[in-house]
Amino acid sequence: MEAATVGTIVLWGAIAVLFISLISPRRVSSRLMWFAAALTWLAVLVLLVALLSHDFSLEYVARTTSRATPWPYRISALWGGMEGSLLFYAALVIGIGVHGVRRHGRIEQGVVAVVGLGFLLLTVLGANPFSRLEIPAIDGEGLLAILQHPAMIYHPPILYLGLTTLIVPFALTVGWVWGSRSQSTKYEVRSTIGWPKATRRWLTWAWTWLAIGMLAGANWAYIELGWGGYWAWDPVENTALMPWLAATVFLHASRVYQRDGRLGRWTVFFAMFPFAVSVLGVYLTRSGVTGSIHAFAEDPVIGKVLLTASVVITLFVGVMVLKSPRGGDWGSVGSGRDSWLAASSALVSVVLVFILVGSAYPAFLAVFWDITVVVGPRFFVTTVLPVVLVMVLLIGFALNTTWIEARLRRPDLFLYSTVVTVAAVSASLLAIEMAVPGVVLLSLAAGATALLVRDLLGRRLHRRYRPALLAHFGLALILFGAGGSALGTEFSGPMTVGDRVKVGPYDIQLVRVNLGESDRYVYAEGVFVLDGRVEMRPQVRGYERQRLPVAEPDLRSTPVVDVIIAVTRFDPDIDGFEVSVFVRPMVWWVWVGAVVVSLGGVLALRDGVSAKRRRAATEALPAAGTTT
Repeated sequence: MEAATVGTIVLWGAIAVLFISLISPRRVSSRLMWFAAALTWLAVLVLLVALLSHDFSLEYVARTTSRATPWPYRISALWGGMEGSLLFYAALVIGIGVHGVRRHGRIEQGVVAVVGLGFLLLTVLGANPFSRLEIPAIDGEGLLAILQHPAMIYHPPILYLGLTTLIVPFALTVGWVWGSRSQSTKYEVRSTIGWPKATRRWLTWAWTWLAIGMLAGANWAYIELGWGGYWAWDPVENTALMPWLAATVFLHASRVYQRDGRLGRWTVFFAMFPFAVSVLGVYLTRSGVTGSIHAFAEDPVIGKVLLTASVVITLFVGVMVLKSPRGGDWGSVGSGRDSWLAASSALVSVVLVFILVGSAYPAFLAVFWDITVVVGPRFFVTTVLPVVLVMVLLIGFALNTTWIEARLRRPDLFLYSTVVTVAAVSASLLAIEMAVPGVVLLSLAAGATALLVRDLLGRRLHRRYRPALLAHFGLALILFGAGGSALGTEFSGPMTVGDRVKVGPYDIQLVRVNLGESDRYVYAEGVFVLDGRVEMRPQVRGYERQRLPVAEPDLRSTPVVDVIIAVTRFDPDIDGFEVSVFVRPMVWWVWVGAVVVSLGGVLALRDGVSAKRRRAATEALPAAGTTT
């Protein structure tokens, strides 16, 4: 039987099973949902086999692969196009959702079933990867050259893991709110303790996957695109950042709520909103309204369906928040940890609002008024930077607090002010190009980093605070690198063999041009010498069946400064290129910081598993004075 027939039958079978599960008793429903998850993953397997076996009778296979495409990129083609990515996304939502709510009630299972049903119907009716060509192709078009990079194999799946895991805290919160409204006050008090723990565990999983995925994507863009940056505030990039920020708010606010019941509705909102904003991200990626280089092919029908879904889910979140328990009164505002957690939640929420408005506003105008508006990086930097400066000012002292008071000790203030002053003076003197916001961000982050390093090395913190300390330390390093990267410079212009340019402190000369070809592309390679010693070899490549050449930059990276050279538009008549050179200080620390943030999430998950095992072991022990 052909892949198109098998895949379509299996998908419709999964849809039918999910629908039946919605009207079945709980025990039967749970088994049916597992069966639906298995059918969905079977459809993914059928498509994967078709991609690997060059089944060009499928339109999707012919469009995203070719006989010359290496097998790892034939696998990555599964999420390299709209139809395959939607199927893969739906399979993850159903699989992770079913696993996450397996021990919970009918409401949680129903939420997962409804969401999974919606994504499967959208896949089958709007973007079916098993659509058959009338005449099978002899060969395919192949994956875009810029996507034939090792990061394409792991970056999208990691992000998808983070985005789809958000379905579990969403479902758990819906079930808890419904239960707290229908049960007694005793149930409400008991679930106030249990619900945040389970929800925080799943949101920590999502938070960690998203952090790793954004790290992988930013590094890919920095190395492969040759534009001298790692974050462009692209709407599609922001769709990963927004759920991560919303989850960060929950991770802070839930500590206060779990301790004494305050910030109740605030916590409920940010337990559910990450999933709502992730659906908006799916819309921005697949509607074509953003004009992003990351977006899939434009499909207005799918875009309108996803936009409607994101609006409906957001309204549903609002209803659930209004139905949720109000929580305890705040009372007088003190200087303890609860106030710091609330303040940090508010600051991150402000950043989230700015990014959400800047990302969604162009899409809103495009859908309802057919007006094209591009919100550039200047908007995001201008709005977000002041809030980030306040955050980095406070982050070094955040963990030096108790639930009663903040411990702002004189040695801490002296260390902080000294490091900030030294960093500001040094950055002002050594900057290749002076940028005051960059100097301020770098110096404040340096002060926070110094305090956090002192805490890591010199203080004996409780086990539960070590992940938070690592995450804060990593964020300070990211902001330190981001501030430093604004102090660099760049050059763009034509160069022929023998030409020499001065870019910042570096002398760069094009010494020769090499022409060649591989089994998949032809290339022109520029051989540059940096300061008469270091050789760098960027290329511009031409792939068969793709009109535009692709730049393959060369990067020299150190903890102090990065140098990137990219060549485009090779001109054989003059034996030269259009050349771009970027000098970016301190970017190395952005990657180190992102790795440390991710490690903080991993450590939190590990400590959570260890604590769960300890509780289970303690509960299994007999009471004192008894026998088993």
